[in-house]
Amino acid sequence: MSPVTITMLITVLMAVLFLTGKFPFGLITMGCCVLLVLTGVLSVSEAMSGLSNQTIVMVATMFGLSAALQRTDLAFRLKGMLSAMSGKKDMALVVVLFAIYFVMLLIMPGIVAMALIIGFLDALPDTGEVTPSRIIMPLLMFNVVWEGTMPVGMGATIDFTTNAYMESIVGPDQLLQFLNTFSVKIVPALLMIPFCLIIWKVFPKKKLNLKDMQTKEMTQSDLPQWKQNFIYISFILVIVVLVLNKVAFFGKIMWIFPAACLLAMGFAGVMTPRELTLAVGSDTVWMLAGIMGVTAALTNTGAAQIIGNWLLALISWTDNSWMILFIVCLFTAVMTTFLSNSGVKSVLTPLVAAMAVAGNMDPRGIVIVITVASGFSFCFPTGSTTCALAYASGEYNPFKIMHITIPLLILLCLVTATVANFMFPVWG
Repeated sequence: MSPVTITMLITVLMAVLFLTGKFPFGLITMGCCVLLVLTGVLSVSEAMSGLSNQTIVMVATMFGLSAALQRTDLAFRLKGMLSAMSGKKDMALVVVLFAIYFVMLLIMPGIVAMALIIGFLDALPDTGEVTPSRIIMPLLMFNVVWEGTMPVGMGATIDFTTNAYMESIVGPDQLLQFLNTFSVKIVPALLMIPFCLIIWKVFPKKKLNLKDMQTKEMTQSDLPQWKQNFIYISFILVIVVLVLNKVAFFGKIMWIFPAACLLAMGFAGVMTPRELTLAVGSDTVWMLAGIMGVTAALTNTGAAQIIGNWLLALISWTDNSWMILFIVCLFTAVMTTFLSNSGVKSVLTPLVAAMAVAGNMDPRGIVIVITVASGFSFCFPTGSTTCALAYASGEYNPFKIMHITIPLLILLCLVTATVANFMFPVWG
């Protein structure tokens, strides 16, 4: 069996395992790397090169910084603000609620933020206009466009994680730069704000039992204030370095600076060695490292070129840049409605990047719309764990609210494709 055939079979296996959701993604990708070594397609150093890649190093340490931020009092203080707003005017309460949720999404994963906000909403009375049953679904819609949008915490690594999926497929000048994804994603995110501030009134009021849905309890941080301040300052410094990455000096230290801040936390006693190890060794980090081994095999064997030509044939009926971006965006949104968000992105990004190279396209806009649309999972409970939690706690029937969710999904895809086409047209 030729190396090309072996690589393509292993890639298909990886995609199938991703989409089943039965195994950790890191286990899948690293398992595929081992298979590529055992079958003679890659050497050990080639298969495991992702573990020493500068992108993976930075992303791993950013996970550590995000874990540190979650240990501060920031979220606890947000809960106090919401409690103080109970009983205020409806629109003021809704605005503050979404503002608090926005900050929560900056410092924690969407599923954690949703679980916590459900606990907050239990304090709202069922007799007023702003009730949990009317606000949970708009919060989910807000979640899917704002999570990871701002360049804070893991949102600061979104361009670099996308690069990890295609680094060995596209040229260096076709990789994403810091804030490229933000420049596209921020537009549909901003449009979602007025939509959510209005649409909550459409949902019916009904009594919910949220106590059984609360999976997290908000408690005050046990860290001394100086340690919390250390974490806040570290985050600010990292963002400043990432923003200034095009300046010669900052560009040189950008990749390692988050690690330097995390090590400083360790030496200062802000985080224990065990906490640091668990934070930087997450499943996502292993998944990205493994993906780089698989994409290296796709490139080295010529399989990427073959797959790219196949995909290119599917869109050969049009050479319109906007139409290509819209098709990719809508296809991604449909897939992520029923399958894992990260799984969809992991499968589609390297394949579509190969298609772009085969068709002499600029891959940046295409992979960005995949990144953005892979989060549009709000139409069915199957979209993500966050989605399932929102639907269950709000007792929503997905078919009864389709007249809201489906038009919104199409609108988001239209806006995303339009902005991506303006910023990064397929044909340059």
